[in-house]
Amino acid sequence: MNTDHLRALAAAVDEGTFDAASALLGVSGSAFSQRIKALERDAGQVLLARTIPVTATPAGEKMLRLARQVIALEDDTRRALGRGTGGRTVLPVAVNADSLATWFVEVLRQAATWDDAVLQLHMEDQEHTHDLLRSGAVVAAITEHPTPVSGCTVTRLGTMDYYPAAATALLNQFRDGNGNPDFGHLPVIDFGTRDGLQRSRLSEHARTIGVPRLDPPRHLVPSSEAYLRAVEAGLGWGMLLTDQIPPSVTEGTHPDLELITALNPSRVTLHWQRWTSGTPALDRLTEAVHLAARHMR
Repeated sequence: MNTDHLRALAAAVDEGTFDAASALLGVSGSAFSQRIKALERDAGQVLLARTIPVTATPAGEKMLRLARQVIALEDDTRRALGRGTGGRTVLPVAVNADSLATWFVEVLRQAATWDDAVLQLHMEDQEHTHDLLRSGAVVAAITEHPTPVSGCTVTRLGTMDYYPAAATALLNQFRDGNGNPDFGHLPVIDFGTRDGLQRSRLSEHARTIGVPRLDPPRHLVPSSEAYLRAVEAGLGWGMLLTDQIPPSVTEGTHPDLELITALNPSRVTLHWQRWTSGTPALDRLTEAVHLAARHMR
């Protein structure tokens, strides 16, 4: 398959429109469209949905993985032969928000010293980052899933512990007749629409008290830093990462924030999945990730 055609496919998905992708590659819109059509003729299938933004079809996702691998290997080989264009290897990586806000910062410090690679971080919940790896959108991912995606290797990084917490004033406002938190009405904060941490704890508690389900008001705050602030402000209760919880909360001496003992904590085990075949830049990134995560259990 023609490398220029594969580059066009990756550019279309990354840029979102044919016009932006053709400008990136320095070709006319007509020439760009011809490259996509030629690749689709070779594949015998439609690879891109002509939507805004452009998205890959199921067949296109398989081709996109190949495209990214071929592009990365070709660019790296050209640089090794002294024939590079001066560009850097692009490393699209899927990272969960809590890692990005805490231990992954050390990876960013290391990447700041590299002169041959750039990072493109895709933020997604750790339960779903492997979907981006499977689709070809990224070359590596921090994920909960220990089973490697086809064509990838997986290694364990460690665990992140989460504890349910809420503002004391909010808990006092929503208590049942026995003085326990009324989780059917106590507002909850989710990080994202696919955030399962709070839902799993509520489902577990519903089984414990013998009710089908609990359906409290749900807020959405898609930022690790703002999520903590929202819990502190009394917007709702949420699962907080141990690195975010002030020591006074775990000691029970914080005046405004407390752990919810009626709900169990949650432990999330993280893994690093990456392409089996990769470039020196991806190998270096893998080493930096493992060094940054070494403090986790």
